[in-house]
Amino acid sequence: MELGDYSSRFLAALVGALPKLGEQAPAGSEDGGFTVTFLTPSGATGWVTTEEFGRVTVGSGSWHAHFGGWADSVDAHDFEQAIGCIRRLMAGENGASGDVLPL
Repeated sequence: MELGDYSSRFLAALVGALPKLGEQAPAGSEDGGFTVTFLTPSGATGWVTTEEFGRVTVGSGSWHAHFGGWADSVDAHDFEQAIGCIRRLMAGENGASGDVLPL
């Protein structure tokens, strides 16, 4: 699958910030998005996925948070927030921070 523009830009930001996640090929989807998985210190699988309507979702277990996808979303801010969430999960912390609420 070929990645769409939004997913390509987020993947570039993600790999730039967390090069280790670039070592695996992202699993593409029919809508131009992708999914990448990673392990948390507890051994749980974390994941990040994109959707071409401009949303990134980060999760682990039954918890997840959405970044972007709203009319007033700013991609750079959403990408920064999502990458921060991934960093927290990879550090063994709760992924939620600030205005991001666990669902």
